[in-house]
Amino acid sequence: MDFPCIDKLETRQRDLLAGPEPTYEKVVTGYKTYSHPTPFVCDHGGQLQGIQLAYETWGQLNAAKSNAILIHTGLSGSSHARSHEENASPGWWEKFIGPGLAIDTDRFFVICTNVLGGCYGSTGPGSTDQATGQRYATTFPLLTVNDMVRAQFHLLDHLGIARLHASVGASMGGMQSL
Repeated sequence: MDFPCIDKLETRQRDLLAGPEPTYEKVVTGYKTYSHPTPFVCDHGGQLQGIQLAYETWGQLNAAKSNAILIHTGLSGSSHARSHEENASPGWWEKFIGPGLAIDTDRFFVICTNVLGGCYGSTGPGSTDQATGQRYATTFPLLTVNDMVRAQFHLLDHLGIARLHASVGASMGGMQSL
């Protein structure tokens, strides 16, 4: 007996797994990590004793530091928006970021982070709580989009970037851009 709905679901899942986003468990290299050493107080209460943000960059920052574009991910995105020397796997926005593309790396310095609370190099529920030595898991503080953006501001300060040329994102990344 055939079950078309189940067959279609299996095909759809295979297609999703073969999509442009890399297999997340393999996104373990190719990103840099910014460590913010001081406590990070979250909007809804809770505090993280220092945070880490995974990020990747493409292009060159100009002397005036005025050509930076920050790419914001959706809810589950890694910082791997485009391939580069440290990770040659295609990124989730491979067709939009690069020389001569919509986000032109010949003109702009492009930064993409894995958001605070993310699973791919940034401090999140799977990270170790420095106070207990255990994973945060369900004790991880509630985060707001504003918390995620404030963490990115710390990275921009670290990079010496006072103003962005543009802020771009889709889905939750669009909310961060706003």
